[in-house]
Amino acid sequence: MNTKKSMEEMTVEELKKELDFMKECLRDEEERYSFTFNKCSLHIGGQQAVALQEEHEEKRREYREGIKQIEELLRSRNV
Repeated sequence: MNTKKSMEEMTVEELKKELDFMKECLRDEEERYSFTFNKCSLHIGGQQAVALQEEHEEKRREYREGIKQIEELLRSRNV
């Protein structure tokens, strides 16, 4: 979340903006990962590759959980 306000305190418009932001962050993370492991000719050592993959999975999980939480809040507000 990119503000100090908790999600429960946000207006519907703020939640929608936060949802768009989190979806964009998830897309950026996917593109970065895809480029690093599929399109880049740079050699990455095994340990570094594992660390990057673990970091990627953690970020994806965080973004997806945030997206799910916001969508549930919006549904609870009948939006």
